[in-house]
Amino acid sequence: MTSDLSIALSQLHRLLVQLAEAEAAFADGPRSITVAEKQVAQAEQKLEEQKATIKQTRKAADDLNLRLKMKEAELKKLQGQLNAATSNKEFDIFKGQIASIGSERAELENTAFEAMEEIDAAQAILKVQEVELKSRRQAVQTLRVEVEANLPGLKKTLEELTSQIAVAEKVIPPGEGLAAYRRLRLANGAGALAAIEDDFCDGCNCRVTNQDLVRIRTGEFLRCRECNRGLYVV
Repeated sequence: MTSDLSIALSQLHRLLVQLAEAEAAFADGPRSITVAEKQVAQAEQKLEEQKATIKQTRKAADDLNLRLKMKEAELKKLQGQLNAATSNKEFDIFKGQIASIGSERAELENTAFEAMEEIDAAQAILKVQEVELKSRRQAVQTLRVEVEANLPGLKKTLEELTSQIAVAEKVIPPGEGLAAYRRLRLANGAGALAAIEDDFCDGCNCRVTNQDLVRIRTGEFLRCRECNRGLYVV
């Protein structure tokens, strides 16, 4: 047989669980906004880093193009000197220099082409990051509107549950039992109470003595000998 006190404690426990859920929902909104804002900040940082990478690669490509122009100028000059050579020895010297610089120019051209490809690939990544950043910013704004819209209802729910719990707690007899309950509620919330299922405390899974079971069933407020939770029979 379930005592009136156990029924009342069961109802109090249910209210405490509802309060914990409402408090979690109340805190979850701002916490979700904070997480989303951090993601936006991270996306912004990645975007700036990508822009810096593109800038550096473009500078490297410009330097390569400048060196190419210098090599082309050297080749043009050597070609003129080759055409004006007055001996086979001079001709061979200029021809060797032209071949060497031509090889260097070819390497520079390949490197410059690779740099341009890197710029194209980096710009493609940048466009994806810009779309992602825009999407995250919109998501934060939408989330902020939803959270602000839900806050009044959550506040009202918290106030109502707090009021109901204050009334429901009056079933706990004053004294050490009530003091222990308040300490546990402050530390564990709904964990201040626990149901007895199959003669075991649902909070710590320890067996409740037969003597305590009898006392609880007759309407006495007792706490678990192991976890100190207020016990009730379901």
